Amino acid sequence: MNYASVSVRFPVDLDTEIERFLDETGIYTNKSEFIKEACRAHLRKLNNDTAIAALRLEQLLAQAEQRRAPDSEINAGLAALGGNVDADDLERAVEEAREETSEQVYGSDA
Repeated sequence: MNYASVSVRFPVDLDTEIERFLDETGIYTNKSEFIKEACRAHLRKLNNDTAIAALRLEQLLAQAEQRRAPDSEINAGLAALGGNVDADDLERAVEEAREETSEQVYGSDA
């Protein structure tokens, strides 16, 4: 497996908290393993988030309108999103995003 090197700066308090957790539990062999697992868990959470799915959908539609992506790529992206999203949740998230955008653009009285 290939690895990328990433430099991350933490506040001292957070670093101390991570070190304490590692020392007290022994679950992870080192800080790097802990951070990789934290990133994986956060990505899983984000990838299952309806609002993120709505954002991805909006991005795919914008790319389709601007023809920045081939149809096959857009269709594959839509199919992948459709498999992970509840249609009612997606509809609600899109509607909320539209309302928020409308309020930002036109003000709350619109």
